[in-house]
Amino acid sequence: MLRFFKRGSGSEGADGPRASGFIQGVAGGVVVVNLDRFWWAVDKGMDAGHFSIRNAGGHETHGLEDHEEALRGGFLRMGKESPENRLLQTSLDRKTPVLILYPGLARARNMASELFEEFISRRFKADSRDFDSLKLYVAPVRAGKARVVRKFRGISDQVIFNLSGEGLNYFHLNTTDRDVTIDAIIDDWPVGSDAEPEALTKSIEGAIRRIDREYFDRLRGGIEQGTLFLLLPERADQRNAVLGAAGRLLERAPGGAIDLLDQRVVRLHRTNRSAEATF
Repeated sequence: MLRFFKRGSGSEGADGPRASGFIQGVAGGVVVVNLDRFWWAVDKGMDAGHFSIRNAGGHETHGLEDHEEALRGGFLRMGKESPENRLLQTSLDRKTPVLILYPGLARARNMASELFEEFISRRFKADSRDFDSLKLYVAPVRAGKARVVRKFRGISDQVIFNLSGEGLNYFHLNTTDRDVTIDAIIDDWPVGSDAEPEALTKSIEGAIRRIDREYFDRLRGGIEQGTLFLLLPERADQRNAVLGAAGRLLERAPGGAIDLLDQRVVRLHRTNRSAEATF
């Protein structure tokens, strides 16, 4: 069983303080901050389930005002001795990765970003650039594009591998640079019978065989440094199919095996409250 933190009430773990709610720690010292309107989850490996990282309000919000109120309340309730506060302080001190998940809607994303920046400025006298932060949000799929592995230079090199059917954007905060897309592994994600695990396996195998070989070194480097993040499908059977198909081929990758189930890899997917699993 991978050593991902269980959802808890704030005891100390081998990798430092752990927390529950919209700011949580995972194995290797990575902290996930969910500023999105929806729930996310960390996958624990083939058939090992997941644990949820809820949003600030504890339920999906569609109104901008409701989401703003939930975030404000979440930050106001976060005391200086809270597990969430200690997670962020530890990440700031040690320069360990902080993954920040933003809303896809631009207005909601800007609002969430402003509230988070205000909070860390007030609490830590810092901004998100002082953390080894990776800022992401779900974005429209770019048809015909296949930049599925991207490396970003923060304090450490951060590598993202998109094994889902959704686009993912790197959020360039406080710069004039355009946000960068990490393309979906399949730009026309199958539905119906084509989305069943057996059919999906064939589609993923074909997509993996077509990816640029230069990506293999990026993936290996991300694993070694503990900075590889995978985006996976929401459905459990599809996650297993994707991890199985990609894993089998990447074990034989030129230059050496790539293990997507390595405990240093952070595997993420969107989820909802009804799908939550507690361990």
